[in-house]
Amino acid sequence: MKLRKRTDLLLLHPPSVYDFREKLIIPSPIADLVPSGPFFEMYPIGFSFLGEYLERHGFRVRVVNLATRMLEQPRFDVERFISRQSPGAFGISLHWLPHCHGAIELARICKRAHPEVPVIMGGYSATYFSSELLGYPEVDFVVRGDSTEVPLLHLMQALAEGVEPSGVPNLAYRRPGSREVVETPMEYVPGDLNHLGGNYVYMVRAAARHMDIRGVRAFKGWWSYPMTAVLTCKGCTNNCTFCGGSSWSMARCFGRRGLALRSPEAVARDVETVCSITGAPVFLVGDLRQPGDDYAYRVLDLLSGVSPANHVVLELFEPAPLEFFSRVGGSLPNWDLEISPESHDEEVRRSAGKDYSNQELEETISLALENGCGKLDIFFMIGLEGQTRASVMETVGYCDRLLERFGTRVNPLIGPLAPFLDPGSLNQANASERGYRLLLRTLEDHRAALLEPHWRDMLGYDTRWMSRQDIVDVTYEALLELNRIKASRGRVTKAYADAMEGYLMENVALLERLDRASAETDPEKKRLELEMLKHDADALRSRSGLVKEELEWPVEGPRFHYGTIARIALRNRRAA
Repeated sequence: MKLRKRTDLLLLHPPSVYDFREKLIIPSPIADLVPSGPFFEMYPIGFSFLGEYLERHGFRVRVVNLATRMLEQPRFDVERFISRQSPGAFGISLHWLPHCHGAIELARICKRAHPEVPVIMGGYSATYFSSELLGYPEVDFVVRGDSTEVPLLHLMQALAEGVEPSGVPNLAYRRPGSREVVETPMEYVPGDLNHLGGNYVYMVRAAARHMDIRGVRAFKGWWSYPMTAVLTCKGCTNNCTFCGGSSWSMARCFGRRGLALRSPEAVARDVETVCSITGAPVFLVGDLRQPGDDYAYRVLDLLSGVSPANHVVLELFEPAPLEFFSRVGGSLPNWDLEISPESHDEEVRRSAGKDYSNQELEETISLALENGCGKLDIFFMIGLEGQTRASVMETVGYCDRLLERFGTRVNPLIGPLAPFLDPGSLNQANASERGYRLLLRTLEDHRAALLEPHWRDMLGYDTRWMSRQDIVDVTYEALLELNRIKASRGRVTKAYADAMEGYLMENVALLERLDRASAETDPEKKRLELEMLKHDADALRSRSGLVKEELEWPVEGPRFHYGTIARIALRNRRAA
C-alpha cells in the first residue's frame, strides 16, 4: 500500500444518508439547532487540523465535503468523482453517529473504485464502534481517540514505508491477510493542544491549490453565511448525561481524564486570522471558564488587543459572575452568548447533569445583557430523564416569561434529543436506570434506522415518560407554540412566524400522510402515494433554511476579505 505523490490523503465528509437524493425522507427537526441541515453536512473542525498537521510533516492532504457538494449540486456524481481521484489513502469522518450510513456507503464506493487504496475512519463514533467498523471489508483502519493528528501521521508514515502499523498508538486494523482485528493501546491522549496549527490558513491554501472552493465549504449556504469556529479545548469538566463528550464519557471511551487546552495566544491568533478573512461570526467552541477564570481572562485580554469587529459567540456551560461579563464586554465590541439549561424544571435539569437554579440562570441572563451581549440563545431539549409532555409545554411557557422579562435579545429555542442517544454517554451506557429504553444497539441498527422516512422511527430510544410518538407530537406542539410566543413578543416578525407555522404544519401533515400510506394494502396505490410524498417532502426540505435564520448572528462588513485570501493563496503558490 504505497502512497502516491499528488494527494497522500483525501479526507471525505459524507452526508448522514448517502443516497438521500433518491430516498423518501420527510423533513424533521433533528438538526434544527445546529448550523448544518438535516443530512448533517457540516464536517468536524478536526479535518482542518488534521490537514494542517500532516502537511506540516510532509504529506499532502485534500479536504472534500461531499455532503455539501451533493446538497448544492443535485447532479453531482460521487462515484465518478471518487473514480477520478488517485490518493494514497482515503480518510472518512465518522464523528457524529448520524453519519454511520453515509460513511460506510462512501467507504464501499472508494473500495469499488480503488480496491488497493486503504480506507481510514476516525472520530468519536468511529472510536466507539471500531470493532464493528472493521467487520465491514471496506474499512481498513480506525484511528481512535479525540486527538488523532499524531496517530494518523504515524499511520501515514507506515503506509508510505509499506510496513504493518503495529507500533502506531490508538489504532484498530485487520492484520494483513487475515480477519484478526488488532487494537493498539490508547496511549496518545495529549495533555495540551499546542501541536495544533493554523487550520484556517491551511483551508484557504488547500482550496487554492486544488482550485476547489466548493469542497471546503463547511455547510450548505456557507458561501453566503461563512460562520467559523475556533477550538479552545478538548475534553470537558461537566457530566451532562446525554453527551458523549462528558467528563465520564471521555475517560471511559477515549482515555481522557482532563482538559487539553489550546493556549490563549493560539485562540486569539485564530480569531485574528478568521477576522482577516471574513466578517462573519466566530464561534468559540467550549466554555472559556472550564479551565478557570485565569484562562478565560487571559483569552479575553488577548482578544481585547485583537479588537475583532466580527461577532464573537461564547458558550457557557453554567452561570457566570459579574466579573466575567464585565471582562467580556470590555474586550469584545460585538459578542453573543449561548447557554443550554435544557429544561425549566430544575429537577429535570439536575438529572441531566446541570445543577443550577432558574434564579442563577436569570441572573446570568441579566448580567450578560447589561454588559453588551447582542443575542443570547437559550437551548431547551425534549427527551430528557423525568420529562413528560406536560413538562415540555411548561418549558415553552417559561420561554414566554423569559421574553417578557428580558426582551428580544433573548432567543429561546427547543428541539428533540434526536435521532440517537450519544454512544458512550451516561444515558446510553446506563439506559434502564435512567429511564431510557434502547431501541438501537449495533452500528447496523443505527444505519438501518437512518433510512426510515419518518423521524419517529429513526429515534434510538424512548423513555419511561414518553413514547417515540409522544416525543414527535410534543416536539411539534412545542415548536408551534414557541413560534407564536416569539411573534407575540416581537422576537420574530409576523411574516416569519406565519412562514414558520406553515412549514411546521406541512411537516406534520406529511408525516400523517406517510403513516396512512404505510398502512395502505393496495400495492399500486401505496407506490403512487409514496412517490407523491417524496416529491412533496423534497419541496418542503427546500424551505428548511427558514429554521436556520433564528440561529444566525450578524455579519459585520463584507462576507469575505478577498485581499487577505488572495495573499494567503499566493504565498501557497510560491511555497509550492
